[in-house]
Amino acid sequence: MSIQAEHGGLIGREREVEEITAGIMNPALGGVLVCGPSGIGKTAVVDHVLDRLGSRTLPITVYADSTLRRVPYGALFPVIKGQYLSDVDSPLSVLRLIKSGLRTTAATDLRLPVLVVVRNAHHLDEDSGHLLGQLAVAREVRLLVVSDEPGDKPGELHELCRDGLIKRVDLAGLSRDQIARLCQQQLRGIVSAGTVALISDWSQGRPYLAKALVSHFVSAGALREINGVWLVTSVPESVGEVLIGRVKNFLDECNPAERQVVEAVASVGCMPIDSAGKMLNATALDGALQLNILAYSNHHGGAKSCITVAPKLYGQVIRRLMPPGRRVQIIRWLQESLVGQSELESFCASALTTLKVELGYPASDHELLEAARQANNGYDPGLAERLSAAVTSRQLAIAARVENARSLVGLADIEAAATEVCGLIESATDVQTLGAAAVTEAQIWLRGGGGPDGLLTIARRWATAEYRLSPQQFDHLGRGSAVLKNFALSLSGDYSAAISGLRQLVEEDAPETLAGGFARMLLGELLAITGHPSEAGEPVWRAVSETGPEGLMADHYRAITTRQGVLSVQIRDDAAVAQLLQWHERNAPTQVQYFGGEMTAIEGMMAVRRGQIRAGCELLADGIEVLRHSDPELVLPLALGTAAFACGLLGRLDKSTSYAHDFDALAYHGDLPQQLVSTAYVTAARSWPAVNSSDLSIVVDLADQARSLGLVHTEAEILEILFLLQHPVPRQRFRAVSDRIDGIGAEAARIMAEVTESSDPAQFTAASDRALESGLLLLGAECLSRAAVCNSRLGRWRAQHAVLQRLRGLGPTLGDVRTATISGDSMARVALTRREKEIAALAAQGAATTEIAHSLTVSPRTVEGHLYRVYLKLGISGREELMRGSITAGFAPE
Repeated sequence: MSIQAEHGGLIGREREVEEITAGIMNPALGGVLVCGPSGIGKTAVVDHVLDRLGSRTLPITVYADSTLRRVPYGALFPVIKGQYLSDVDSPLSVLRLIKSGLRTTAATDLRLPVLVVVRNAHHLDEDSGHLLGQLAVAREVRLLVVSDEPGDKPGELHELCRDGLIKRVDLAGLSRDQIARLCQQQLRGIVSAGTVALISDWSQGRPYLAKALVSHFVSAGALREINGVWLVTSVPESVGEVLIGRVKNFLDECNPAERQVVEAVASVGCMPIDSAGKMLNATALDGALQLNILAYSNHHGGAKSCITVAPKLYGQVIRRLMPPGRRVQIIRWLQESLVGQSELESFCASALTTLKVELGYPASDHELLEAARQANNGYDPGLAERLSAAVTSRQLAIAARVENARSLVGLADIEAAATEVCGLIESATDVQTLGAAAVTEAQIWLRGGGGPDGLLTIARRWATAEYRLSPQQFDHLGRGSAVLKNFALSLSGDYSAAISGLRQLVEEDAPETLAGGFARMLLGELLAITGHPSEAGEPVWRAVSETGPEGLMADHYRAITTRQGVLSVQIRDDAAVAQLLQWHERNAPTQVQYFGGEMTAIEGMMAVRRGQIRAGCELLADGIEVLRHSDPELVLPLALGTAAFACGLLGRLDKSTSYAHDFDALAYHGDLPQQLVSTAYVTAARSWPAVNSSDLSIVVDLADQARSLGLVHTEAEILEILFLLQHPVPRQRFRAVSDRIDGIGAEAARIMAEVTESSDPAQFTAASDRALESGLLLLGAECLSRAAVCNSRLGRWRAQHAVLQRLRGLGPTLGDVRTATISGDSMARVALTRREKEIAALAAQGAATTEIAHSLTVSPRTVEGHLYRVYLKLGISGREELMRGSITAGFAPE
């Protein structure tokens, strides 16, 4: 997502700053205790509170640390003002000295309260905590206590919180949106959604860690600005000396048993609570949780079910700090526990195998192959490549080559992948390897720009090999090749045959199989794009729901969710996109969240369809730069086409031209609906907004192709482009489209049908109202603009200006869109000058002409002249309407 940068401000903490400030100034309270884990931003919040308080208090700062914790009252020396503590065993004598020091401080201004700021209060000795509590209860001081410890240290102050005498404020981690703003504040530019997800996830919303990560990634060359978008292109080996030093300090606070538990959890990444209870020392585990080095979490949302190092970033640092010998000891210790071996295999077999390979520990070829498969399914192609290369068994060589080819596709080395996968369909010795080989070869074929004939050939070779391997079960096993065959038929435009074939596969899918799941999903897609939405929704969303951790389609998360997202954009289902984005945030594998651009591109394309052009362009810029590195689901062509058109709408012609050239250079353009729509967008963008006749003819031909193929949603989208180009489309054609689809797409087609042959400004204005009520911002703006043109032709100047003023009011959401009718000249006609804005504002407040003239040192006649032009530009009749709020907020004076 893209958010306006906030230079230098404290992000996401305004409520807490206000709450703490109010608590300190509340005479009924003794102060505020601010709690939160290390790196959460307590220091920054307290500094802002002190700035907010200004001169309303007399602050004294107390710094506690682990050394002074052993010295009675050692942290309170700043309050005592250098006086010697002769009798630390007498709390009363210490209290007298402290009060004396406070009187010295208060002498500068007896009216102001003394504010004792206690930093690192979790290190404060109990005696000091007790005295400070007494002073706060007696209202002799106010406290601002900052503690890392969420438990009961210092005990006296926590007890006062429970009694309501001191207010407690807990700082939680920043949300992902807030981390996005923080990243933009540091980088001063658009930051990719994947980069934000990585920074947010690794830091767990802790601002200090997030800032340190951004700084280190930039210095290490891993976070770079590419075409105006900051994105992480690789993860550096180290997280930087600052964070490493911080982790070492935490480990130093652990006793040997606690450290062993922390290192064990860090080694496996995330340990189920049940497994931890069986394998780890309960006392040491509790101690590590109390020290906030370990925390409860859940890998997939919902109730707490896992134990992990907190934040996750620290777990990576701990793994790298452990010498190889120590890591071997930890794994042996876990395996040799009462149920260790079976527990490890149940939840982290792949991680365990990877660890063995890294340490030179023996791992069987079967373990290596399975770990490579899991790495590919988990979207970690680099790891999959290393693991598959380590397989030496001749019996598993073909399967290892298939996994290597899959990893090369994931690494975008298509040429090497094509070489590796060659002949593996015929060489496969088991059904699982055969299916992976065939699907991989099909992906490579499509990435190279291959068409349906090549896919049909791959499907036939797959079916032949399936029969060779198991002729008795061919009717059951041959469904994978049948799905590919029907997919190829859809790419050729034979939707009737593809739908019929997929229906048969779905009906025969008992018990349910992976191939059957893909058949249901593809059937739903084809029904939706050909105008049968009522039959389409359930199969597609069922496939998405099965991409969860234990679902049938779990290993195909990226393909399933991306296809659902693109389909939702094509059929203009805004609610489905929103639902998918929520699902993605909760369930996406980490590698897809960090390095997958599909969902950001889908969100951007949907924003453009809604008419949020400026926001859509920023999202698309982000998604496109990520997809340039890896586009396994072939989303880039549609994203480039949409971005080229959207940038043209905003007058960013250089960017539009660049996206169009990038589209032309691609070897692949997606399936038929995507090809037709993206080509239409790019063609219109080439000479936007005055599209030449040859380009216009191409867009018309594309709409006709969509109609002949029965791609009704594709036809509707291209017809809307033609409407914006002012190409005459018969009313009946819009009506025919609206009758075959539903939802907001049908409403858009009905609106265009009503006005396509009209010259009545009232009809255009009414159509605009309907469009805007339905969320069709661009269509509503276009209808308003045409109403203004019609009013101009009829000489209705005041009505024209009123319409243009409404159009200008859409700017903050729509962006500075320009079409053939929404021109810069027409917008300039209703822009108030700076003086007009001043006079209009005073008049709207009820000031008389003479009062305005006197205030601005001009003549009353000048004021009346300016007001006349204001009324004309705003399309209103006089002061009464002006005073009712006819000036739209946000008009910039010119």
